[in-house]
Amino acid sequence: MSQFKLDSQVDKNKVFLIKRHDLDARLDVEYYQPKHFELLTRLSASLYPIKTLKEISKKIVDGPFGSSVKANDYVENGIPFLRVADITHGDGTIELDGLIYISLEKHREISRSTVFPNDVVIAKTGATMGAASIVPETIKEANIRGDLAAVIVNDTVFANYIVNFINTKIGQDLFWRLNSGATRGRVVISNLRKYPIVIPDAKKMAEINQFVDSAKIRKNQKSQQAQALLAGIDAYLLAELGITLPQQDNTFPKRIFKSNFSELIGKRFDPNWYFNSHYRIEGGKFPNFSLGNIAFVSKGQSITSAQIEVGLYPVVAGGQSSPYKHHAFNYEGNVITVSASGAYAGYVWYHETPIFASDCSVIGSKNEEEIKTLFLAEILKLKQKEIYYLQQGAGQPHVYSRDLIRLNIPVPPKSIQLEILRQIDSIRIQAKQLQTEAAQILANAKAEVERMILGE
Repeated sequence: MSQFKLDSQVDKNKVFLIKRHDLDARLDVEYYQPKHFELLTRLSASLYPIKTLKEISKKIVDGPFGSSVKANDYVENGIPFLRVADITHGDGTIELDGLIYISLEKHREISRSTVFPNDVVIAKTGATMGAASIVPETIKEANIRGDLAAVIVNDTVFANYIVNFINTKIGQDLFWRLNSGATRGRVVISNLRKYPIVIPDAKKMAEINQFVDSAKIRKNQKSQQAQALLAGIDAYLLAELGITLPQQDNTFPKRIFKSNFSELIGKRFDPNWYFNSHYRIEGGKFPNFSLGNIAFVSKGQSITSAQIEVGLYPVVAGGQSSPYKHHAFNYEGNVITVSASGAYAGYVWYHETPIFASDCSVIGSKNEEEIKTLFLAEILKLKQKEIYYLQQGAGQPHVYSRDLIRLNIPVPPKSIQLEILRQIDSIRIQAKQLQTEAAQILANAKAEVERMILGE
C-alpha cells in the first residue's frame, strides 16, 4: 500500500499529518502543529543536552486557588504576595512598586507556595503567560497567586539562565505549546514539568547570563533617559506659563486650615474642596478662564450591557482612562475624557467618534482659535492632583462635571500654545525613540542568546 500524502497545495499549518509514535498524552491539534516540531528539531541540533524543567528542579508548584486568599488577608505591611502584574514581561525582573502583602498567618497557611531569593516565578495564565522572573535579594520571602508557578532549580543549573532561556522567543514558543486553555491561556503544572530546556555547561550559562545582564544595563540607561525627558515636560510647561508652584508643607499644623464663610455659600462643604487650593495650578503671566467658559464639559451616557454590541463606535468607560498617551500631532477633531470613578481621575485622547459611558466627563474646546483641545489636555495633565481632589463621595468617589467647569485654565495666545505643543511633541518623540532603542537592545540580546544556545 502506498504511503498517504497531502497535496502540495494544502496549507501544512492548517492541515497536517502526525505519526502515531509522535503522539503524547495530549490529543489537541495545536500541540502537534508542524512549527512546534520544527522548533524541537532545532533544539535537538544544539551542542548541549535538552532536559525537562522537572529534571533540573527541586520543586515546581503553583500558588493557592483564588478563594484561598480573601480581601481581609491583605495587610499594609506583611509578606509580599506576587501577582502576574508584578512579573515584568520579558526582562526577567519583578516590579517592586505596587507590591501587595498578606498577613504572616495567611502566608503560613499557604506555605507550600513560598518563594525565596533566586527562585524562578513564571506567569502560567493570561496574556503574559510565559513571562519568567527571578525573585530578587530584596524580597527575603514571599508567596504567589494561583496564576503563577514557582520553580526552585537544583544545583546543576543557574536560575538566571532558566529565566533568560524562557524569555527568549524560542522559550516563549515552547511555553505556549503547553497551553491547554480554550479561551484564556493556561499551562497546568503537570505540563510545565515537561517544558524542555537546552542546558549548556556552567561556563556557557554564566557567559549567557553576563551577556544578558550587560544588555539590561544598557536598556535601563535608555529607559531612564526617556523617563527623564518625559518628567521634564511639567517643569517646561510651568516655566512657559510663568507659574511657580508653592512649596508643599504636609506637617500637622499645615494640614489644619480655615475658610471664610463667604467662600462656603453655595459651594461644597467637604474639606477636600478647600484643601485643594494647595494644589491649584493657575495664575502666571497669561489670562485665566474657567474651564466651563472655554470648553464644553458634558457627562457620558448611561449604557447597559444589553446595549453593547460589535460595531464601529467603542464605548469608553472611566476605568479605561489613563495617564496621557502620546499620539501623532493633530490640531483638530480631538476630545478629552476625564474618569469620574474610583480613586483615580485620569484622562485619555480619542480621535474617532466613541460613545462615552456615564462615569466619564467629555471635554473639548468651544473655539479652537482661542484654545486648542490638545493644549487644554496638557493643562489638565498638569492639574492631575487638582482634579483628584475634586472627588466627592465616600464609598465610590466621583469627579463631577459641575466641579470640573470651575477649574482655572491659563490661556496663552494661540501662537504660544502651538509652540508649546511642538516642543512637548518633540520631547515625546525623543523619549519614544529612546524607549524603542531600549526595547531593541533587549530583543537583540535575546536573539543572540538563542544563537549562543543553538550554535546557529
